[in-house]
Amino acid sequence: MEVLHTIRDTPPNPRGLCCLASKDENCCFLAYPGSSTIGDVQIFDASNLGAVTMIPAHDSPLAAMAFDTDGTKLATASEKGTVIRVFAIPTGDKIFELRRGMKRLANFFPSCPNRTCKFNGLAVRAQNGIDHILSDA
Repeated sequence: MEVLHTIRDTPPNPRGLCCLASKDENCCFLAYPGSSTIGDVQIFDASNLGAVTMIPAHDSPLAAMAFDTDGTKLATASEKGTVIRVFAIPTGDKIFELRRGMKRLANFFPSCPNRTCKFNGLAVRAQNGIDHILSDA
């Protein structure tokens, strides 16, 4: 393996949050926090090695994020963890918002991590151990 590119001047990211999505063989996006104090998400085109957009996702720092299996949507949650927002990629437009109660979010993941799966949803785990399966359909 060799280093192809280094993204410089990124904010502190103590949780090591980042996610990578391959939309197709010519398009790959990287998402990472754009701020350590608010919930901005930087979208980086890993195929063409350039910044795409900055998404003002939340008022408080990010706690979790995940691309869908197609790399066309990004779900985010802040440290507060009661709202999940989903954005279109690469534009950064907000598609929808899900309110999921008062308990903080622990983490979430694409519910079908491979492209052969027909269900394109999100698996969410709250800190109290409750799991949710969410779908945009």
